[in-house]
Amino acid sequence: MTTTRRALVASALGAGISYSNLAVALPLLVIAEHGSASLAGGLLGSNTIAFSLGALLAFALRRGEEGVVSGLAAITAGDLMLLTTHARGALVAGALVHGAGMGLFWVGVQASLGRRSGQSGSQRAFVLQYVVYIAGSATGAALTGGCIALLRTFGVSHVASIRLSFAVGAAGAVLAVPAAVAWLRSTAHAVRTAHVRTAPLRGFALQLPDLLLVAAMGMLLNLAPVVLNRDFRFTPLAVGFVSGAVAAAKIGGSITAGRIAHTAGSKRAVGAMLAGSAVAAAVLAGTHQAYVYVFLTVATAFLAIGVWPIVVDGALARVLPEERHGLSIVWNVREYAAIAATTALGGFLLDVSGRPTLLLALAAVLLATAAVSALAVLGRPVYGPTAA
Repeated sequence: MTTTRRALVASALGAGISYSNLAVALPLLVIAEHGSASLAGGLLGSNTIAFSLGALLAFALRRGEEGVVSGLAAITAGDLMLLTTHARGALVAGALVHGAGMGLFWVGVQASLGRRSGQSGSQRAFVLQYVVYIAGSATGAALTGGCIALLRTFGVSHVASIRLSFAVGAAGAVLAVPAAVAWLRSTAHAVRTAHVRTAPLRGFALQLPDLLLVAAMGMLLNLAPVVLNRDFRFTPLAVGFVSGAVAAAKIGGSITAGRIAHTAGSKRAVGAMLAGSAVAAAVLAGTHQAYVYVFLTVATAFLAIGVWPIVVDGALARVLPEERHGLSIVWNVREYAAIAATTALGGFLLDVSGRPTLLLALAAVLLATAAVSALAVLGRPVYGPTAA
């Protein structure tokens, strides 16, 4: 395994563990402290908004790839704040720092992988990186639920056991740092990335399918722990295992999407899977049975998130190579803003309606629109990659 591949794999695992740890533990902590679904959605939304801020910070880096190491450091700091402080304001601060680290991390990853977009089979690198990241997410979700359950058996209080579980995320990020640092040192001779100032709306039409997809799934999946815990009375351990099952579905969906794209083409893979996810979300909106809800949530994640790497690679392949780095930063900012907005909106809808029906119906509409717009984007011409 090359130094680059080792660093990307290790950092994807660490970031995945840490993100799913926060995604499970933070809303559970809010509910345990008698907070509302709106507060949980707002905190998750602020975490995602901070992804955008972290992406903007990448403009200050010498090379885009440096965002991987800087991101892991910020992720660790955010987890430690959530672990060691008890004030409500500290939850906001920890979520923001953690989110900024995730934004830096993803810009670094896309800076490395995006150089090859447009080359035959370039989507495989995106699929592999995302599969590893989601494997980390599955591990982190299961470890978080298991950690909370284990601490409870030793007599730790409900609230304290959830708070202490943030150590899982901090450990995951810390363990990934050495491989990422070694990678940067081995490529220290690389030239500085040219930071071309990109207009805020540049490439918006190309990114529209991605924005609609992540907005829908951010709303559906980020608030799933709240729905499972509040509406269906799932325990933290059960919520952790459901989150792990969703992560496993993302892995299976990404592998499936990659194979379909290889044999039938990216356009057919994206169109079919996004349309299927819209149907699954529409059916999900009408269910009131806990295990049917879980099954359809997993199915929607398999279809929608599974095809996400193909959507991103396909959009970058239709951007001039010299514009990809600057545009990747702007795209990350818009993507995370969309996720944050729909997550906060979803929390509001849960509070005012008392049921997840409105939230799920909106997610279904967004996914259907993403399928239509993706077919238009993938019909556009492709530009070749830059030299690695």
